[in-house]
Amino acid sequence: MFFPVVSAPSAPSSGQCATSAAIKSLLAYAHGLEDCQIDVEVSFGIVTLTGKASCNAAVDKAIGIAADVSSRPVFSDIDVRETCLTPPIPPAFDLKKDRKTSGKIIHMKRDTK
Repeated sequence: MFFPVVSAPSAPSSGQCATSAAIKSLLAYAHGLEDCQIDVEVSFGIVTLTGKASCNAAVDKAIGIAADVSSRPVFSDIDVRETCLTPPIPPAFDLKKDRKTSGKIIHMKRDTK
């Protein structure tokens, strides 16, 4: 008779830690994200962004940075604190149609008010 053996989750690999550190560093110094508090976690092959941003344009920029750095899928659960005072500039590419990011963005939380 065979019994499945479930092992405890392993510690994050050095590659996951390096990816997380690289994305955090880029987000910390990115223009337009100065007032955002975004945390990055890489686990089970998925980059997860959490925290708070000042507007939807900042969320889009953070997702774009994470998608450019990592070959892993990006999951965003960033809350928008308030709306931007100026309307955001539309992205230069469509996230759903651009081949570079296609399939990498799993979920992008949007507040609909």
